[in-house]
Amino acid sequence: MELQGVDPETLELSAPCFGNRDVHPLESDLTIQHCGEPIGERLVITGRLLDGLGRPVRRQLIEIWQANASGRYAHKRDQHRAPLDPNFTGTGRCLTDDDGGYRFITIRPGAYPWRNHQNAWRPAHIHFSVFGTAFTQRMITQMYFPSDPLLALDPIYQSVTDPKARERLVARYDHDVSTPNQLSATGGTLCSPAITAPHGVLMTTISLPETPGQSAGPFFGHALPFQRCNELIPPGSSRSIRLHGVVTDGVGEPVPDALIEIWQPDADGMIPAATGSLHRDGWTFTGWGRASTDDAGHYSFTTVQPGLRNDSAPFIAMAVFARGLLNHLFTRVYLPGERLDDDKLLASLPADRRRTLVAVPDEHGLRFDIKLQGDGETVFLRYSRHRR
Repeated sequence: MELQGVDPETLELSAPCFGNRDVHPLESDLTIQHCGEPIGERLVITGRLLDGLGRPVRRQLIEIWQANASGRYAHKRDQHRAPLDPNFTGTGRCLTDDDGGYRFITIRPGAYPWRNHQNAWRPAHIHFSVFGTAFTQRMITQMYFPSDPLLALDPIYQSVTDPKARERLVARYDHDVSTPNQLSATGGTLCSPAITAPHGVLMTTISLPETPGQSAGPFFGHALPFQRCNELIPPGSSRSIRLHGVVTDGVGEPVPDALIEIWQPDADGMIPAATGSLHRDGWTFTGWGRASTDDAGHYSFTTVQPGLRNDSAPFIAMAVFARGLLNHLFTRVYLPGERLDDDKLLASLPADRRRTLVAVPDEHGLRFDIKLQGDGETVFLRYSRHRR
């Protein structure tokens, strides 16, 4: 897969806004979401989200998801022979505070088998979904636990070839944030030139390298798609359009459980700055949506046609997370017939590659298929400035 270099547009240098009504404070405690006590070792995970200069990134949404203590996800596709815990769902979220801090209470996840190679087991890990102040900073990563012997055998962890970068994926124990007789403690810090991901407790506040992104895993948290998350505007509205398509792999097979996110201007070409992106009130247009693919690899959004900004062709920014990807991918969805000849990115591409970025009208709205690899592969972007 070859990424196309591009300078980010103003849209891609902005990001969704989240507010207090998006997240209840208790959502960060994964141990109180049901009537009973979950099974396993309880722990607190704390850290900070920092930019590349060590400054806190405030009011940013952090979501986590994980397996239970036996190594099984509360996900219909996880059917391996380990028990589900009726008192543990494995998904939580929070907003960072004014110091960039986050805090979760959860259960230490178990290792689980996967079919990558003979007798393959994934080390215990927790997935982190992190937003930044720009869409180009959007990332998902994984936090691992110290002294896990499976780390040396895990191809996902080992895919990060820089040993120091790998270290930034491993948390460190911090006794100071433990609770006597209740919680052990793991610290983490999220930091990057745009954002970074969880690793050990930050002992010295200095400019830190970016933490590597990691796979969304085969089972993303079932609570990540929220109610009407793919409806940026109510279906049936006079100005609504439907954007849909199918995600396929290199041999043309549909990719189930891919996570697709879009970010766009409103119908007047204005970039939204309203909070409340995890809620849909039928009136406020926040410009951000999330959808998961079904068993046929299909996704769908209801949104508005983005208005013109300056003289460039309007587009919808898109991020793709899927099983089989070690990291996420960015692309753009251009609308047919809207100043396409004036766009610098499109003008730099041969006709066959250019077509992969332009939605096609059909009887259901606008169709934008995403091919992850092979002939007809969608053009995916590598931002040449302000990179993730």
